[in-house]
Amino acid sequence: MFQQQLVNHLPYLMALDKSKDLESIGYYLSEHLKVAGGYWTINAIACLNKLDDISEEKKQQLSKWLKECQNQDGGFGGNTNHDSHITNTHYAILLSFLLNCELDYEAAAKYVAARQRKDGSFEGDQWGEVDARFSYCGLSSLTLLNKRDLIDVKKAASYIKKCRNFDGSFGGIPDAESHGAYVFCCVGTLYLCEDLSFNIDELSMWIHERQTSKGGLNGRPEKLADVCYSWWMYSALCLLKREQWINQQALENYILECQDSDGGIADRPNNQADVFHTFFGLAALSLLNGDKYQLNPIDPAFALPKSILKNIPGASRFIQS
Repeated sequence: MFQQQLVNHLPYLMALDKSKDLESIGYYLSEHLKVAGGYWTINAIACLNKLDDISEEKKQQLSKWLKECQNQDGGFGGNTNHDSHITNTHYAILLSFLLNCELDYEAAAKYVAARQRKDGSFEGDQWGEVDARFSYCGLSSLTLLNKRDLIDVKKAASYIKKCRNFDGSFGGIPDAESHGAYVFCCVGTLYLCEDLSFNIDELSMWIHERQTSKGGLNGRPEKLADVCYSWWMYSALCLLKREQWINQQALENYILECQDSDGGIADRPNNQADVFHTFFGLAALSLLNGDKYQLNPIDPAFALPKSILKNIPGASRFIQS
């Protein structure tokens, strides 16, 4: 049964570029997600060890388009003619390394660094929203670009620790509800800040309690399991060296059960597959049992293939063996 093995997801991923229904409202509703979608798609293909299946012509087209998404302030929008945001800037930097495409990194680094506030937090854009996700985007981007000297790393770590709750987990801002996606953002930020000085076992127990009877992980108590949390929280356990605190085989089985027989991975079994869950499902499998499925190892801190990261000076020292 396909639930017990890895489906051939490459045809599904390669076909995504061809499904441009310009008459569909869905096309326009997702227009702002093109840079993010490019990252999820290309990285999933990289995870399958199939980057060479993308033609050089297609890579050049994507690189040209990506460069056009950079604005005069140095940041990137989610598509051409979209306002800059730190999240899309982070995605653009990640995607550029996957495509081996040179961007104006100097301008991008200055844009990202300018998003840090006096208390160490990061805002997403000129409008000032603060969120722990943006801290992770800032630290990851500047580490990849070897520009950490542009920010106050200690203050960045100090702010993230304020987002830790009484239950041992993390929310998006101080005193916000703990959430599985913020576990990745906060642990990833602290890992890159080289400051994991908090109660790791307390957080690991919170993650342990997120594993449901079906094997998957949920993001909050009493919620359904979702494939994306397989990445958000299992990657954090890897960074904390607490992988054994959950049932790894049960999590692996859950991801396999969320596959579509025609390719792609959904959030839950029998739901519609999408590229977001396809990438994060494959990335989690690469951490859980990558050799078995012949997957390219994805680094738990950067969510990029280790084979690419080892050639990036600013990031290579953070790669886990």
